[in-house]
Amino acid sequence: MVDGVGAAIGDTIRFYRGGRGWSQERLAQEARMAPTSIVRLENGEVERPRIVTLNKIAEALEIDPRELTSFLLRNPPRGPSVEGPKRGTFTAVYQRDGGWWTGYVEELPGANSQERTLEEARESLREAVSDVLEANRELTRTEFEGRDVVREPLGV
Repeated sequence: MVDGVGAAIGDTIRFYRGGRGWSQERLAQEARMAPTSIVRLENGEVERPRIVTLNKIAEALEIDPRELTSFLLRNPPRGPSVEGPKRGTFTAVYQRDGGWWTGYVEELPGANSQERTLEEARESLREAVSDVLEANRELTRTEFEGRDVVREPLGV
């Protein structure tokens, strides 16, 4: 189970990596780590990353290692909400339609999938969400290029 700490650190790593325009593979190479480690960290699968790991990532990103955890000080993890999904997550909705499974994300228009099996629809929807978020990031990078802007992780 992904907790708030792992998810917040993963969001922060993704934020700084995205700011440099790096892929997960590039960050892994720069940090001298396995690409799967970066994926697991960004997905929040590592609930309590080791300090040595965070230091390697911070060094590669050329940031103060405390940046990777300072977000937690400003926004401590909360327990799951009764009213909706826990922070850092989206709500996926899947529906069987004949021989197909369709899926979409309530909070993110444009992220949808259609596959033969539920598991394939889940994986395809994860990829669609990633694609939509990356496309939106690229649009804002292009739109605000050369302007004085502030980018920072936002926990909800």
